Amino acid sequence: MKKSLVALAVFGAFSGLAQADNTSVTLYGIIDAGIMSASKTAGGANGQNEGGRVLGFQDAQLLPSIYGIKGTEDLGGGLKAGFNLEGGFDTHNGTHNSPGVIQTNIFGREAKVTLGGDWGTVGGGLQVDPALIAAIATEPRGMTDSLSSLEYWIIATAGTTPQTLTGGIFDTNAVTYTYSGNGLYLGLLYSFGGVAGSTSSNSGYSLGASYANSGLVVSAGYAESKANIAAAGTAPAYNGTQDKIDFIGVGYTFGPFAGRLQYQNFKSAYSLTGVAGSDIKDIGLGLDWSMGANKLNLSLYRAKDSGPAPAIVLNTGGSAPANLGVVPGGGGKTTEIALLDTYNLSKRTSVYGQIASVKSDAITSTGGPGLSATLGGIYTVAGLTNATDTSTLFIGIGVQHTF
Repeated sequence: MKKSLVALAVFGAFSGLAQADNTSVTLYGIIDAGIMSASKTAGGANGQNEGGRVLGFQDAQLLPSIYGIKGTEDLGGGLKAGFNLEGGFDTHNGTHNSPGVIQTNIFGREAKVTLGGDWGTVGGGLQVDPALIAAIATEPRGMTDSLSSLEYWIIATAGTTPQTLTGGIFDTNAVTYTYSGNGLYLGLLYSFGGVAGSTSSNSGYSLGASYANSGLVVSAGYAESKANIAAAGTAPAYNGTQDKIDFIGVGYTFGPFAGRLQYQNFKSAYSLTGVAGSDIKDIGLGLDWSMGANKLNLSLYRAKDSGPAPAIVLNTGGSAPANLGVVPGGGGKTTEIALLDTYNLSKRTSVYGQIASVKSDAITSTGGPGLSATLGGIYTVAGLTNATDTSTLFIGIGVQHTF
């Protein structure tokens, strides 16, 4: 009897070791913190008057500060199961946070389970938008959390239902298919609306792809979400398009140099008649120069919001639902030129400094820069936005550590 118990205990121990060999769980994260100043900020009527210079602690200038747990299990036959739980935080006070949104969710960035193999991976849950993932490959600054076109991804879909955190970045209630291999990334996503009587209301979908080979990289993507706005007063219900994002980009690496060019279009706040309240067309060019542990990036952005003129109420059938509101005004341009220097102290720790000039057109009775003015400033320096009709100078320094 005792021999049997001993044998069973030994067998159990070896069984546990075998199971441990097939399963891995990893704790990971990023801490990015620094200081940033802005020479001018929005203030006064319509944000056109200067609000003065500001200097403040700035979290996540380059990458978000995050924590996460991920794991995989080898099921045999080339099949693997996995999960990823990820949340964001603000280093200045420790609150749950991600760029552009204050989160109370402990895992507000990703909470998904996956099943995959050589053929690709299927996932379900809260997930990063695949179009955004593909766009990173050719975005002039690699989609840094400040002073890049990431601001447009956030603002274009902020408040939409399928992406209640910061649409265009994190998609809720979503199923995905992704494939990565041989230089190709392909991602498809559908976000369920869950509205009775309408399969499209509150839903969203996204697709993104990038391909890299011999120094050349190309990428393209498209994302769209649907509204679900109940009737208010004499205004009818609206279940049509709420926002759209599309982009195409190209890049090339030659020796220590690399260049990236990307065109993007962000349409948001659609009216009942199908007119977008904001229609930002943005083109960006970025150049990298790597010198050992040091890398310089010089980027130029030119954006224009072609949305309707200011003070036009989108919903003309009565009191406007909050999702529609008043168009911020368009027709004007915003230009940014930015220089970023990053130095790697080790594989996990780096320091950086950056400087950027952002110029937005004036707001007038007939138009203005609209939401294009959010480039650069909207989520920098405690959330303050650069002033319009003038140039705002941003200067930032910071340190980043990954684990």
